[in-house]
Amino acid sequence: MGTRRLIVGCLAAAMLVGGGIYAIGQQLRSCGLIDVWLRRSGCIAAHEFPTLFDGKSLNNPAMAFEGDSDRLALAMTETRPATATGAIPQRYILLEVSAESGTVLNRTPLGGFEEGRLNGAILLAWNGRHAAMAVPQPGKAAAPAAKEQVAATLKLMALAGGEAGWEKPLDDIPASRSGFGQFDPDNQRFRLFTGAWTIAGEKIDRGQVNWNRAFGSGDMPVNTPDGTTAVVRADKGAIEIIQADGRRSSHDLGIAGRQISTNWLLLSPDGHRLSLILRPVGADGILQVWDIRTGQRLIDAVVPRLATEAAWSADGRRLAVRRSGREGSGYALFAIDG
Repeated sequence: MGTRRLIVGCLAAAMLVGGGIYAIGQQLRSCGLIDVWLRRSGCIAAHEFPTLFDGKSLNNPAMAFEGDSDRLALAMTETRPATATGAIPQRYILLEVSAESGTVLNRTPLGGFEEGRLNGAILLAWNGRHAAMAVPQPGKAAAPAAKEQVAATLKLMALAGGEAGWEKPLDDIPASRSGFGQFDPDNQRFRLFTGAWTIAGEKIDRGQVNWNRAFGSGDMPVNTPDGTTAVVRADKGAIEIIQADGRRSSHDLGIAGRQISTNWLLLSPDGHRLSLILRPVGADGILQVWDIRTGQRLIDAVVPRLATEAAWSADGRRLAVRRSGREGSGYALFAIDG
């Protein structure tokens, strides 16, 4: 009788443990790996926000940690159900959320709902202190085919720790494509479409904005803040770390034989770590994190619906990556040890 009870007890315990592991796996599967439970991948949270598009009409970086806080700013498009004509009303929106819990702290609509593709842009400063945007004037989201320009308003919005914002009329922007722009790594200037401004509102030459220093793709290098090290994604499945004195080291990405459609590199604020997003053809995206001082790969994780946007916290210990889909948009949050 005692043996039977022991067997029954062991079976019940096994079912409880197995059920618990399955439930955890189902809950965390969106992080990309079942071993999230064991903290092997470093993923600590994944959140989604229904009724938001995947942000393809926006530009990198469309996500940033706000100042020195654990809050994330996410610039997105919000949608309503399709109208009788099949058009999907959209508007720009800025979400400010708690990075770990996903709690929405602020939700700021930027303009009204418009039918048709939005011809504007939202940019976020690398330090998460400002958002810059070109918001189409009402009724100008989708310009007639004969018209190639759309009137908009340029706005600078202060986020955590940022100076007061401003807005001004913007020269007509192209109606044929979404906005293109970026903040300079010093966070004092940004360029948008064919113009450039300081965060004080002064119009400057576009050549004064060196936005690609911290962010790159393909063979475009990224450079550490002190200018001593550059990193480039080589064509043959490796990254190269290049020192100012000419020394080079090559590190295998482990993607031999895989066709990669896009890849994006982003340095942490201190220049010590590199996030690398790889998009294999016909497969889920791959997130890698490297310590460029040691050449050690800290994270190598498959992340379903991985988008190209990423954001580092000010201390370099948290990395958020965008995940996108037709039914919503969100992010996964990774803790970087060491």
